[in-house]
Amino acid sequence: MSNDVSKLDSALSVDVNNNNNEAWRWYSPLKEPFRVTGLPWLKQDGVYRRLPLKPAYPIRSEVDRLANFTAGVQIHFQTDSPKLSVRVVLADKANMYQMPATGQCGVDCYIRSHGEQKFVNVTCYEPALSEYEAILFESFGDQMKEITLNLPLYMGVKEMWIGIDPSASVAVSPGFVSDKRVLIYGTSITHGACASRPGMAYPNILSRMFPLEFVNLGFSGNAQGEPELAQIISEIPDPALLVLDYEGNTPSTERLRETLPEFIRIFRSRYSEVPILVISQIRLAKEAFDVHMSRVREERKQIQQETVERLRQSGDHNIHFFNGEEMLGLEYGECTVDGIHPSDLGYKRISDALKPLLEKLLLPYLK
Repeated sequence: MSNDVSKLDSALSVDVNNNNNEAWRWYSPLKEPFRVTGLPWLKQDGVYRRLPLKPAYPIRSEVDRLANFTAGVQIHFQTDSPKLSVRVVLADKANMYQMPATGQCGVDCYIRSHGEQKFVNVTCYEPALSEYEAILFESFGDQMKEITLNLPLYMGVKEMWIGIDPSASVAVSPGFVSDKRVLIYGTSITHGACASRPGMAYPNILSRMFPLEFVNLGFSGNAQGEPELAQIISEIPDPALLVLDYEGNTPSTERLRETLPEFIRIFRSRYSEVPILVISQIRLAKEAFDVHMSRVREERKQIQQETVERLRQSGDHNIHFFNGEEMLGLEYGECTVDGIHPSDLGYKRISDALKPLLEKLLLPYLK
């Protein structure tokens, strides 16, 4: 007898032919009226990539490959179509043991404007495929709807198309309150591991709280605070805030001590007044039993705290520190998938913890 749960529960099955014999009009989101955010070099290079194709500064091969993952990339538009579908050509198929294919390779959909966005659906497809077509909603009426699509967190997107009813129209979304961007540089936790779907990574959750563009510069396992990355990030125009959340990827405590002031110095040489927020690492599940691990995190937290305080005393009052150990609460291990990477619950707690401070730091752009 088969143990295939999809044969027992139709809600857990995949209809690979769910778009057959349907009439759709297909659009490239790289063309107007669609607006793609989270890709500062899109106009320059024309590809779904979070760093420039030819950086002016050398980057490690690992960072170069991770830059092709579309974490934090969003597509915004309006449509009166009662149905919506996507076609996606991925760089590879789902291959992570601790993260659902819906988070690694899926596209999820929200409707309504910032502050009111409601989750609708995530793409349903066979994880063994690197190319899929999926319906996100049907029979939603012909009223104009403001759409946000979140792209895959841990996979590159080679090509993508958006399908609507042939009789429906597409229009530009209302946009943000400002052209300013929130830049978040960090580890796999910033990148989005192990959110169940793209919209649950904490930069994407925060993007629904604030009507500004968020740029996810999480490079899983490889955010080491290199000065080259600081130079490249400093090239991004119109920053409203820079968040540094990379402690967990530094290969040693001494490396963190060296890189943090230099990263800040490089960014400050371009943007002297833009707020900078330094976040220390969340608690890991093993810390409840591993005294050394807890001690190392405390030491690194102190380095970051002292660096920020020293700069503030030197006159930089636009730099701030946030104690990351507080974000998940007392039952921090229960907020992770593998003792390290947050679940959706963990990401929601991180976002809720950061929201009050971001409201203060971003206030000039929210009025």
